[in-house]
Amino acid sequence: MNNEKVINYFILFCLNTGLLIKYDELNKSFYYDKLPICPAFNDFTTYSFVYLYDFIFLFGGKNSITNERTKLVYKYSMKDKTWSECKITLPMEISSSFSILSGNDTNVHVIGGFNAKDEAQTIHLSVNVEELFAKIYEKIIELRNEITKMKLERPYIIPIEKRRMSEDEKENKEVIKIPEDWKKRKTQIETLEKKLKEWNEEKRMELNKMNWDDIWSFDGELQQTKKNVLIRMDGIPLVIKELLSYQSSIK
Repeated sequence: MNNEKVINYFILFCLNTGLLIKYDELNKSFYYDKLPICPAFNDFTTYSFVYLYDFIFLFGGKNSITNERTKLVYKYSMKDKTWSECKITLPMEISSSFSILSGNDTNVHVIGGFNAKDEAQTIHLSVNVEELFAKIYEKIIELRNEITKMKLERPYIIPIEKRRMSEDEKENKEVIKIPEDWKKRKTQIETLEKKLKEWNEEKRMELNKMNWDDIWSFDGELQQTKKNVLIRMDGIPLVIKELLSYQSSIK
């Protein structure tokens, strides 16, 4: 048991340096691998971070040369070793804050720090994890792709084929019926398209008319809105599953 090889991993991002540090407890030795630095964060430091699902998220930060602060949020994929900017941003420029995950990993709390005027922050920010991963946008894209795929598989008769079938009906004097499965899938597609249109046309909040605390607090308007959106999205996978079952039955 004492000879068991145990390797601990540490990650360091600071200014223009990114390192993956490996420590072998058995041999008491260190190993280093270089990691890519976020291009937008060159010369930046004093950002806060959290680690979740093999991603590292950086919040805010301060440029050590210009003293400029930022409100951007970036994520680093440990699997792909790539950086990408999150769609969400903090409501103000901030540095030297402290970030921590909630107990159920649903929210990131950004606490303290200094704003662009170098004043100490008294606002407690709460960022929904769904926003960091942009799952809502991913699910919308997934739904669009599913609709496109189903249309390409001809869930219902296209106009040219419909005209040909009408001619065949005249010649044979018998009605050619559209398969019931195709009718059902056509209805399902129309339902999905309607739901997708509702999402895309949903009215955005007028943030400029609200206080930042009312929007970004733990129980603020933004969090409540996102929770309502996620609740409405819960039924989507089941609908897609039903549609896929129709597809399998036709094949």
